[in-house]
Parts: sequence; C-alpha cells; structure tokens
Amino acid sequence: MSKKWLMTMLAFVLLLSCLPMFDSRAAAADYTQGVDLSGTSATIWFKSSVNTSWTDVHYKVNSGTQLNYRMTYNNSKSRYEQVVTGVASGTALSYFFTYNNGTPAYDTGWFNYTAGTAPTTGPTTPPSGSTGSIYSIAASSIPAPPAGAVSVKVMNGTGGAYPDSQIYWGVLGINPANGKWSYLDLNGNLIPISNALNNASGHLTKNGVNYANIYHTINQASWVTLPKIISGRMFLSVGSPLYIKTYDDGFAGPDIDNPTDPNRNLYFDFVEFTVDATGYHGNTTRVDAFGFPIQHRLVGLSGGYDKTVGELESETRAGLFTKYQNEVPAAFKSLATDQAPYRIIAPVHGSFKAGGANANYFAGYSSYSTQDILRNDGSLIDAATSAAINRHVYTLSNWNNVADYYKAAPANFYAKFWHDHSISGLAYGFPYDDVNGQAAYLEVGDPKGLIIRVAW
Repeated sequence: MSKKWLMTMLAFVLLLSCLPMFDSRAAAADYTQGVDLSGTSATIWFKSSVNTSWTDVHYKVNSGTQLNYRMTYNNSKSRYEQVVTGVASGTALSYFFTYNNGTPAYDTGWFNYTAGTAPTTGPTTPPSGSTGSIYSIAASSIPAPPAGAVSVKVMNGTGGAYPDSQIYWGVLGINPANGKWSYLDLNGNLIPISNALNNASGHLTKNGVNYANIYHTINQASWVTLPKIISGRMFLSVGSPLYIKTYDDGFAGPDIDNPTDPNRNLYFDFVEFTVDATGYHGNTTRVDAFGFPIQHRLVGLSGGYDKTVGELESETRAGLFTKYQNEVPAAFKSLATDQAPYRIIAPVHGSFKAGGANANYFAGYSSYSTQDILRNDGSLIDAATSAAINRHVYTLSNWNNVADYYKAAPANFYAKFWHDHSISGLAYGFPYDDVNGQAAYLEVGDPKGLIIRVAW
C-alpha cells in the first residue's frame, strides 16, 4: 500500500458489474419444500416451480451454528437437496432457503423440523439462539436512516473468542460535502482528520509513537448512521485498535509488506464502500490478505434487496487456515505461514513478488509478468484480460464460463480458495475479480442497513 492511501471513485466505477439482487420476499407459490428422513440421514429438499438455476440452504441443528450450503440438484426427483447426517429421533432442524427466479433471488422464511415429525408448512421467525448469525437480524428491525444515509451495525460473531469491548472498528473516507478526509463518530458525523489528530486527547501510542484514535467498539453502539462518504474503509480489528497515522490530506494505512509496521502483529481486516447519490456500493476483499472471516449484509429500504457476501458462517478462522494448507498447490502454501498467525497473504505479498521463489509462476502462459498479472497494473491494465489469466481461461474462446475457472495451473489458486469458501462463491481474490460478476460486491440504490459480522 502507498504511504498515504488514496482510493478514488474510479475503483468503484470498475466494480459496477451487475450482480443478482436478493429479495427478502419469497412467494410460497414459487416452491415446495420438506425434509425426508432415512435412518439418521435427513434430506432437506426444495422444489421450484419458477425459473431457478441454484438454491442455497441455511440450517441449524438443535439451535447450533448456522451452516450454509449450495444444494445439489437431483434430476430424478426434479428438486434441490442437502443431506444432513447424524439426525437422531428428536433432533431439531431449522432452515431457510435462498433461490433465484431468473436474475432476482429471494430468501424464504425459516422452517422447523423435528426428526420423527412432519416439517412446518410455513416459514417462522428465526429460532432462538440464532443471535450470532448475520441472518438473525430482521430487516424490519433495522432503524430507518436519514435520507441518503445507511444504518450500520457491527456484529460479534467470534463465538466468545473476543468480547464486544475487544472488537474495534473505525471508518475513514472522504466527506463529499467538503472534500475532506474524515472519520465517522458514533453520532453519525464525519469529522475531518489531520496531522494534529495523532496527538489529540485520547490518542493511541505504540512503541513511543502517537496515532489518531478513530475507533469504536461493538459495545458502544447498537446502530450508527453512515452518511454519504467516498472511498470509505471500515477497519476492523480484535484485541487492539489499529495504529494509523492521519494527515491533513489522507492517512497511512497498514502496510503488511513493512516488517516494522505497527499493525503487522495485530489481527485486522477491512471492508470498502462508497455511499453517494446512487446508493451504497461496497465489498469485502481478499486482494491483499485474509485476517479473519467477515460477512457483509446489505438491506434495501424498499424491502426488495437483502443480500450477504463474505466467508460462509460455517467457516472458522482456524479451519480456514487448515483448509488452505490442504487445498492449495505447493507454491501457494507459504502464504499461510509467512505472516502467521495474523493473516494469509495474497501471492504478490509473498513468494510471487519480484525476486521470490515463485516470481515467474505465470511465465509462458502469457506475455505479462507474474507481478503485473497479480497486481493488475504495469503492462496489464485490461480488466478482462487480467481476470482471464488469473482464472486460467486466457487461451479459451469463452472467458465467462465460471465452470472453466481455475481448472489447471498456472492460476491464482489463492483467489480460488476464497471463492470456494464464500457465500454464493463470490470473493475478491485479485483486483479485477469483479469481472463476470464474481466479486463479493453489493450495491443498492435505496440502502437501509449495513451489517458487518466479525467472525473467528
């Protein structure tokens, strides 16, 4: 990252690819559903009567952790299915579905089933014990924001690893009303940042150096108003706030390539967004690194949009570190150990950078250097070409068939991993991963609520 990080609106223009819109209103006439029990295996099924090409199921066993899966289509029964094992008599399942009807997609209500009985015939409210899930917050319960703003909530999904008082968040961005870099206070105001803020009352100090304190903790507010903001970042950390220098004209964000950066030994992550006259536009990102699982939910004011991206809630941080080592090719494994236990770094921050062991990883596949391919800069600035090379479809005639992505080396298997473990397979694994609608990107013209869940 540059010393004074500056993200312009161009970054968000590049992101404006069309993604499916998720509606919280599902029509019961669209489908039938149920649970078939055979021994101790329960098959949750969903049969659509509309134009459905995929269905996700979200379920809990005995009010435990919510699991989220893309269902398998059973041709012989013309329905989508997900098998749940170890379901003894009396075991309680609660579940709901997300399905598409052409381009739009919809969430059903919750259904309940107890092994040995018939499932409920209609949706219910989320079961007790689901407060740790980002899906547990009813859209109707989100406070209506002032015109042009968004109500924001940061959730604790760490399962007790960190209390609310140890989960920190802070927003930095440009206030479009005056063009000044600012931070968000708990009253929903954008306060200009400056050189002087590093030494202001309540400032942070690490290794004898002072830093601006622009952070809040989850326990300090249930909802906060986010006004219009350009090139915004919400920095998230656990156990400690981040140490970021502010200036009159910007700020110096964490630099994971700098061994002496004060944030190298901290657990942190971030989301990116802009709120402007056309609504909310934002995303989670793995372009630089993975710090901990994040879910990012956006709800529209009119009730016609409710979508979540990020890592699956069923994933844990420790589990993802283990799965990464087990699933990626040898060249990519060191990315999970170079800066462990704090993060899994992107290839260009590890052995794929100039002079590294894998500096020529993509050699022979195209005329571009490995670093230009991974950073998507230098001689390679065309978004579609960059994406095709990262996904190993550059030599194919069709660059938009998702089924062909990452089928052989050389490919960005770091990016593939995050797609494999994210909601609806959407992730930002490299800068132009939004090509063909593959990024964990959300936007809506009439935003009501933004919910960010920090998991562990």
